[in-house]
Parts: sequence; structure tokens; C-alpha cells
Amino acid sequence: MLRKTLLVIMATVVSYTLTAFGGYVLYTLSTGQSEAQLSVLVRFILNPLIALLVGCLVGLLSKDHPAWTSAIGLVAWALLVHGSRSSGSISGLIAWAAPVAVYIILGALAGVVAWRFRNRAGTTRPSVRAGIAAS
Repeated sequence: MLRKTLLVIMATVVSYTLTAFGGYVLYTLSTGQSEAQLSVLVRFILNPLIALLVGCLVGLLSKDHPAWTSAIGLVAWALLVHGSRSSGSISGLIAWAAPVAVYIILGALAGVVAWRFRNRAGTTRPSVRAGIAAS
């Protein structure tokens, strides 16, 4: 339980740190670009990349359930990035919640893939083991 709690805290801290670092990188690249271009970079490249990196990090360090751990760790970051929008319409609520859900799902999937990759790399296949023993 302590490990999962530390992973959630680490995911939150790393996501905030990557956001600050991404903001600095965008600031250095911002000469000659409009706000619309920078907004597209943030929405479609930087934020999904942060979710993927945090999910992979949690997946590599988690013992079990990396999807839930990375999703919970990314919730605070995703809500900070998008803020709370009090829109009266359903379409406004969907437009606010859809990117948040996409980032959390991306992070959870990246965590599962990294966790499976780590667990698969630690075990050998029986056919490979039998082939080595027969040689």
C-alpha cells in the first residue's frame, strides 16, 4: 500500500515537473509562433507526451495494477491543466471532460504496456529454456 501511495505521489510530482519543463521548452521555441500554434503543440503533443511518460514510469515501477495507479496519479495533473469550467451546457461539459479522460486513459494504457513489458522481460519462454537445455 505504501508503494502505491508513493507511486501516486511520484506520478503527480513528475507530471507537474514535466509540465513546467514543457512550458520552458515552449517558451524557448515560441519566437515567431502564434498563440494558436503553441496551443496546438500543448494540446496534441505536450500533454499526451506527459501522460505517456508518467504512465510508463508508473508501469515500470509498479508491482500490480499500474493502470489504476497511473490514472489516480494523473487526475490531479489533468484537472490542473484544464481547470474547472462551470459551463451550463452539456456540450461544454463534454468539451472539458473529453481531453481529461483521454490523457488519463493514455497514461493508464502506457502504464499497463510498460508493466507487461517489464514482467515479460524478466521471464523466459519455456521453449527457449528447453532449446538451451537440449543443446
